[in-house]
Amino acid sequence: MKRALRTASHGLAVEPEPIKRLSINLPESLHMRFRTACSATNRKMIAEIRRFVARRTEELEDEAGLTPHRRAAHLSKRAQRRLEALERASRCNHPTGDIDEMLADIARGRDLR
Repeated sequence: MKRALRTASHGLAVEPEPIKRLSINLPESLHMRFRTACSATNRKMIAEIRRFVARRTEELEDEAGLTPHRRAAHLSKRAQRRLEALERASRCNHPTGDIDEMLADIARGRDLR
């Protein structure tokens, strides 16, 4: 699959950061509560999980003594730009597709044949 290049603020194309998948198993009752709470507050589950992981990562880094300056020293400039872009993007509340809804739509489409 080809990925489109993003354009940085200075007009040069920037290679998108690779995405890593994180799968977790949750008890059905907790999954349903989380899904319901997100739906009731008009939030996407994935956005809430990403915010939680980012916040918890900062807490763990603080606990380990990795200050922002020390964290930055461990990252390449390219990685720093990517993280900054992700942080800016996470502050936006753009609509995204819900994977469960998309899969259900696909399944319904198959039944139409």
